[in-house]
Amino acid sequence: MKKIFTAFAAVAAAAVSMEAAPLTYAPQVRMNAAEVNDEVIYDAPEGELSWLDRTCDGFVTKAYEATHSEILGSVVQVVEGEDGSVYLSHMASEYPVNTWTRFEREGNTLVMEGVQAIYVEYDEDYDEELTVYLAPMKVEVNENNVGTFVVTDDCRYVLNIGEDGSLTSADPKMLLGVCVHTPDDTVEGNSVWIWKGFGDRDIKMVPANGEPVSLPEGIEVANWVMNDGYMDCFVQVAIDGDDFYVNGVDRSLPDAWIKGKIADGKVTFPSGQYLGADMDIYYYSYFCGAEFFDETDKEGETYRACSMADNAVFAYDAEIGKLTMERGYIINSTPKDLFPLYFYEDVEIGLQHRNPEAAPEPAYGLEFYGDDWGESVWFMLPNVDVEGNILNTANLFYEVYVNGELQYFNITDADWNEVNTSRIPYLYDDWEDFWVDTTDPRDHTVYLYYDGDVTSVGIRSIYVNENGEDVYSAMANWGETVSVDGIANNKIPVSVKWYDLQGRPANGSASGVYVKVATYDDGTIVRSKVMRAE
Repeated sequence: MKKIFTAFAAVAAAAVSMEAAPLTYAPQVRMNAAEVNDEVIYDAPEGELSWLDRTCDGFVTKAYEATHSEILGSVVQVVEGEDGSVYLSHMASEYPVNTWTRFEREGNTLVMEGVQAIYVEYDEDYDEELTVYLAPMKVEVNENNVGTFVVTDDCRYVLNIGEDGSLTSADPKMLLGVCVHTPDDTVEGNSVWIWKGFGDRDIKMVPANGEPVSLPEGIEVANWVMNDGYMDCFVQVAIDGDDFYVNGVDRSLPDAWIKGKIADGKVTFPSGQYLGADMDIYYYSYFCGAEFFDETDKEGETYRACSMADNAVFAYDAEIGKLTMERGYIINSTPKDLFPLYFYEDVEIGLQHRNPEAAPEPAYGLEFYGDDWGESVWFMLPNVDVEGNILNTANLFYEVYVNGELQYFNITDADWNEVNTSRIPYLYDDWEDFWVDTTDPRDHTVYLYYDGDVTSVGIRSIYVNENGEDVYSAMANWGETVSVDGIANNKIPVSVKWYDLQGRPANGSASGVYVKVATYDDGTIVRSKVMRAE
């Protein structure tokens, strides 16, 4: 089963008090005459890009108190700007906005001068946008023995440059902290800096050197299905003698491969295999075997914990094509030191013995909405067939019927061409007329723009199967029930087959010119030449 250790959760679980005084993000009671740069640099500047692997003492907030812990394997990008400046991305490890911070070279150091904006967020309490800044800060303790970090007087943050290209904090106790600037009529100057409770100190950044597993040229690749107790997804498997390759074992980096060895009815995957940089959470990712066990915290709550192992082990049934987990794995931010990002404890990977004639599972839960934003239909669209086998979403489409009429939409294809079609790709999402939930791709919303009163909406899936034939789901309906046979003025194809120009069966989902042979519900057969772009 996959569990997500967010960066916050991983840090907070191990956090202990740093100072004698409790830390909170209290306001700073004085103003510094530092330069304030309000420009947020969202896009990577022009220049040479390199990657760094950061360790640091990272701070987060929980219930208005700051906690901290060692951060391992955090991603930082560096650009040697064409303007002479040096830019570093994502400079607050637990505040992942991935914007850029400007530094200037001074001898063998990089220096950040002043306070730099790194993000603009919406403040619901005040119904306004609030600029978030990065600043050098030091801890202070007030008369109530409550500590906070405050912006330093000189407002300079310095990184030493090593001969190997590493960058380290010149002052390990100084925090590169996240703060906001806000009005306060009770202090001189009518404004204060408030530490938001995030930031890093004792920063060490070294050049990243992970090498991903590469697949040998010419090796045959097959689609298998992985079930981790959470959901099914396709992975790819390649077998070369005793070498066993799999990609997709980390959902966040589905194209990354790992390599194992087949022996005595098992496949063993060594720990420490580099997968890549997970830019959703800004951590490097390594495949590592793990042992799982229960632990109890001070409050008596039991939670699942793990320790590193030398490998992950699967029982291997070569006859049916199936891996069954015997020792689990984690996705870790380092190859050796424990800092888990995700863990997988109950995984099966196997070939899918699917009947190509099996129809897609129909949509369900249709709801029609009419409001100031327009008329829309929400529905859940499974990506499995009626026998429960997962379908390749690249070959899965759906149609929309309103009041029995097949609807056509303008969509943008993979080559950025606008096409008018009734077949909508399963994952098509333009954030305007078509919406797919990023956390659950079954969740769909489509805006209809129908001229007239809507009394019924129908959704039907289409799967281009392994034989290149179109297989249709049953119709799912909202409002007046519309059967396939009852759709007005539209002949419905019972089957569709695709052939290349030499008459050989083909998969009509790829780009090229095909002969389409459609058999309709009234018995008619229509042959047509079709050009498709991927």
